[in-house]
Amino acid sequence: MNEWEENKQEAETEGQLPISGSDAVQEAMDSQAREDAERAEEEQRQRELAAAEARRLAEEHRQAVLAEQEDRKRRWEDYNRQKEAAEKARRKMKRRSFVSVLAALIAVAALAFGVTNFLQVRDLKTQMASLQSQVTGTGTNVNRSRNSTSNSGTLTENAALATVSAKNTASSSLTDVSDIVSEVISSVVSIEVKSTVKVSNGFYGSREYESQGAGSGVIIGGNESELWIATNYHVIDGAKEITVIFVDEEKVKAYVKGSSQENDLAVLGIDLSTVKDETKAAVKAAVIGSSDDLKLGEGVIAIGNALGFGQSVTTGVVSGFERSVTFEDGTTMNLLQISAAINPGNSGGALLNSKGELIGINNAKYSDEDVEGIGFAIPISSIVDIMEELSLMEPRIPVSEADYPYLGITFDNRTSRYAEYYGIPAGAYVYEVGKDTPAEKAGILAYDVITELDGVKLSSYDDLVNELQYHAGGTEVTLKVKRLEKGSYQEIEIKLTLGFKKDYN
Repeated sequence: MNEWEENKQEAETEGQLPISGSDAVQEAMDSQAREDAERAEEEQRQRELAAAEARRLAEEHRQAVLAEQEDRKRRWEDYNRQKEAAEKARRKMKRRSFVSVLAALIAVAALAFGVTNFLQVRDLKTQMASLQSQVTGTGTNVNRSRNSTSNSGTLTENAALATVSAKNTASSSLTDVSDIVSEVISSVVSIEVKSTVKVSNGFYGSREYESQGAGSGVIIGGNESELWIATNYHVIDGAKEITVIFVDEEKVKAYVKGSSQENDLAVLGIDLSTVKDETKAAVKAAVIGSSDDLKLGEGVIAIGNALGFGQSVTTGVVSGFERSVTFEDGTTMNLLQISAAINPGNSGGALLNSKGELIGINNAKYSDEDVEGIGFAIPISSIVDIMEELSLMEPRIPVSEADYPYLGITFDNRTSRYAEYYGIPAGAYVYEVGKDTPAEKAGILAYDVITELDGVKLSSYDDLVNELQYHAGGTEVTLKVKRLEKGSYQEIEIKLTLGFKKDYN
């Protein structure tokens, strides 16, 4: 056996025979097939994992919605129980108050009866003494004495009348504010607003209703084309239509120039070309005073559209400064505390000093059945610069119904509590995007969160709806959107051309 045969036999024994060309190609193809199968298997596994994760998230969402609904139901029941308990306590307190007042009246009547009896007995004793004196021959002295007493009584009565007159005069100087009111009433206006309110029907979704509200405002200035009116932000928040009523009962449409939710302040604008000449002559801007110069106990005058009945006037005094008041929406403000009655509808009205100067904007957001004689106003010195800034802003006029915009999105109006729990950014939550709608064409996807529209930050679906009313269909807007990618939210910017709502009904 030669050397070549020996090497061949050794290679065969060790399984290392040279591979032919066709065998090498076949082995490469088999290897590629195995890799493709493994890759396909891995992709299938990833799809199954993604589907499982989607089902898990959907189930979590469903459970969270159910939990939220149960929580709302529980809180509503708790609220009703607390309201019922408060009502019972209030009725009980009224009964106690009635009994207390009745007892006090009985005590006063008893006291008056006792005093009357005492005076009658005293007069009787005096008459008996006079008769006895006449019988003993001292009638002349008695008559002189009686005349003297009569004269003295007349002097005392006249002095008492003078004292009462003086008191009435002093009281008039504090409570008769008719001269001041007649000078400033033309600076105060009534405000009527129309808005759309969404009411939840539980599992059956929600319905929208038209709501009407009332408030007040103060004319603070203007220019050749506009009149500017200061009011509270909560008076015009979400309003689709604003009407201002002047002192002569003339009604004119108004629009929002600018607003500051943080300061509960808004400035309205009125196109002077829509105001009659007679009305222009009848109204004037208020004189701005200083709330920094107020003193505790100083008299104040509140004018506003109380309860929507028209302009009313109440008086009181400054009861406190920089009162920190937290309202139902969670905002906190430092306000003037006054004893003048402030009722719903007074919001945005004028708080004046004894000179008729504007020293505050009435604020009627705070209310409590257990609190009486407490009103609040925004001190004018803290907002005078903000009012000027808002007055110079470009007007924001809601578009007409024919031009109302359309996105083509179904939103999930989640609560901030839900969003915070699941780490979702604040904004308008996209639940579904309609086919062939402006939103789909722009690239918005389900589960996106819209956080900004043309530079205006949005913290909820309601914010988006409120902002859209100022943008007509056919215009391009810039949206900032948070999109969930690889486990975290990434911000992207999307250009979107708004559609017309009338075209999609």
